[in-house]
Amino acid sequence: MIRELQLADKKTAAKVLHLQRRAYAIEAQLIGSTALPPLRDTVDALQQCGERFFGYCQGKRLVGAIAYKRNGPTLRLCRLMVDPDCFRQGIASALLAFVLQQEPSASGMVVTTGSGNAPAIRFYERHGFHAIEHIETSEGIELTKLVKKNWKI
Repeated sequence: MIRELQLADKKTAAKVLHLQRRAYAIEAQLIGSTALPPLRDTVDALQQCGERFFGYCQGKRLVGAIAYKRNGPTLRLCRLMVDPDCFRQGIASALLAFVLQQEPSASGMVVTTGSGNAPAIRFYERHGFHAIEHIETSEGIELTKLVKKNWKI
């Protein structure tokens, strides 16, 4: 079940942070860098990030989450994470579809992921995104920026 997460609640924010650390640890392995900013987040940082969060729960267990910000007609996908124990169960696809349904008036979505994270890039491409540029962060991580435009629900 997918529901909006209220990160003002510290317990909820702590669950999201735990999930985030598990998920992004896998990306860190794939790209060969532990300098990923999501691995350094804190509960307070999550609570103050200004993103809208939705979680995918199996029973009472949070196994996936997505967060985004809206800027006019464009959504910036900030986080998409799935517990490594639950990979390849369609959770990321369900979360992405859910957000698209939540924002039917949006006409574009932007996301960045580690350029070495081939599974994530393939995932986004399967869902209609295409790469538009490569960016290097101050931590020396190469990111790929992908966009999706004009989807229909």
